Amino acid sequence: MSQEISSLRSELLKAQQQLPQLLEACLAREPLLPGSFYTLRRKCGKPNCRCNRGELHESTVLSYRGQGRSRNISPPPEQLESLRPMTLDYRRCRQARAKLVRWHRQLLKLVDALEAARVQQGEAVFRKLCASPSLKKPRPSSRS
Repeated sequence: MSQEISSLRSELLKAQQQLPQLLEACLAREPLLPGSFYTLRRKCGKPNCRCNRGELHESTVLSYRGQGRSRNISPPPEQLESLRPMTLDYRRCRQARAKLVRWHRQLLKLVDALEAARVQQGEAVFRKLCASPSLKKPRPSSRS
């Protein structure tokens, strides 16, 4: 039993040491942009255009999820370099948050297991005390 408690404590301390690494992405100061980039390929509809021969027009589109709704925006090419890192940082932050949720669940399981083991240990000590002849059991009251 004591070895189980010691093992649980070690696991709990080990889990505690993971917290700074998990929070690192969340504590960054760079702005975040909820969205992602993709390449849109389409036909323009002009009869003599190359897209009618299979060479579709390409444009980079930002699928932006902000202000309560989704929007697709075609930013100018010169802005792509400044917007892309914000979307990547947003994704990293969300992934770190998901890891943090899993870590928190693991931590709570360990805390619950440690508490249960300690309660079991305490109840064993209490049973020994109750079995001891030196412990006086209360007499029934004569009052009715």
